[in-house]
Amino acid sequence: MKIGKKMLAVVVAIIIVVAAVGVIVLTSPPAKGDAMELRLTYSNKVDYEPLIIAQAMGYFEDEGLNVTPLIVSGGIQSAEALATGSADMGAMGDAPTVTLMAKDMGAKMVASYGGGEGQHRLVGWADITNVSGLEGKKIGVQFGSSSQGALLRLLEANGLSADDVTQVSLSPADMPNAVKTRQVDAVIGSEPWPTNVENACGSEVHEIANSTGLGSTYPLTLMVTAKLAAEKPEAITAALKAIDRAIQYMATNHDAAVALCADKIGLTAGDEEKCLSTVSYGLGLQQGDIDSLGSVGEFLVSSGKISALPDIGSAVDHTYLQAATA
Repeated sequence: MKIGKKMLAVVVAIIIVVAAVGVIVLTSPPAKGDAMELRLTYSNKVDYEPLIIAQAMGYFEDEGLNVTPLIVSGGIQSAEALATGSADMGAMGDAPTVTLMAKDMGAKMVASYGGGEGQHRLVGWADITNVSGLEGKKIGVQFGSSSQGALLRLLEANGLSADDVTQVSLSPADMPNAVKTRQVDAVIGSEPWPTNVENACGSEVHEIANSTGLGSTYPLTLMVTAKLAAEKPEAITAALKAIDRAIQYMATNHDAAVALCADKIGLTAGDEEKCLSTVSYGLGLQQGDIDSLGSVGEFLVSSGKISALPDIGSAVDHTYLQAATA
């Protein structure tokens, strides 16, 4: 059957409209009163400040999302929440990201939103002058966290192995008291956990070392479940837009952002400023982020934390970031 020119023009027009609608679905928020539900995990700590601000300032809502924030104490708990299906999207550091990828459940990294070479700080008693002095000592760390990965690399870089120290599984909230009461000799974590220990113990403790120079930028990532990507891809794009807006707010309203986050995290404004020096923020997905994940993945394999290196490239999806920043 032949199609007339007018009919052909109508068909082409329909195809164009359908294609355009597909783009709008991915990049535009839904109409008011039709908010998309999103269960989002992050911590009330310095590494997660863009998410704290996006929620507090109503940016997620502006993008058509009804976010249920699931507040955890670290990125490894975010990874676990996505793995069990109790969250849709989560923010986490490099080691939890690779650990989640290694579970091969279809979770995707859709962006990084920051990082910092020296964000993991090792704080302990003042008479421990360097990392070598940790031999035979007890070190408190949140197991499975990026800080634990940094600790293992610090030990290796200083001629020690995991067997030369006793790693104590410690909730970050318990770190100040654990050091103060001599249950551990040192702790490692990202802010505000090291600063909390310094404030609790004063001049008796100091920074022994940090994660600078260990071959990673320690990217902070945003991971999503396969279910969210399949059923609500537009929610991912909307969340990235809100987080990007929060990062811009931090850059242009520094003092207000510091005050807001200090209150949420439980820091003084002065301590908040100090903690911010360990990390920088920017929404993106660079090759350097992927290389850093590969580096920590190889280390996690060699240290027995995961059985095999996941295909990191196939677990990264640029689609949503491209739509959010178009």
